[in-house]
Amino acid sequence: MAIKYHLVLRKNMSRNVAEGEEQLYYAQTRATRTCTFEELCELIAESSTASSGDVKLVVDRMLTFMAKSLERGEVVQLGELGNFQFLIGSSGSVTTDTFQSSQLRKARLCFRPGTLLRTLAQTVKGERMTLETTTGSSSSDSSTEEKPDEL
Repeated sequence: MAIKYHLVLRKNMSRNVAEGEEQLYYAQTRATRTCTFEELCELIAESSTASSGDVKLVVDRMLTFMAKSLERGEVVQLGELGNFQFLIGSSGSVTTDTFQSSQLRKARLCFRPGTLLRTLAQTVKGERMTLETTTGSSSSDSSTEEKPDEL
């Protein structure tokens, strides 16, 4: 399976590039669709003895207790899915006495994927998509259609 991407012309992001240097094409990922929460619950229900409502209930409770654990500063382990943890940083202070809580930065939620997802991220391939602009005969609006490049 491949992740879809298309090319976008942008400012050269390389180091030591003079202002006004030529632009380069960079890959930008393209989602093919969205798998909704309801769809995911239905898929899980179809492959288990649990109903879609049961799956939704378990996930809802999991999120509630995850939030409570994260607020306490705990790492939440979700088996093969991975780990969640809040991280927080700050600006520096010369001494511990002069440090104030106003120096704290906004907390970030850190996700560390489990083995399966980490392996998937390392082995997934890319598939280039070309963007074609088409115009409808009855409308002046143009739509963008994605088609895979032919090899």
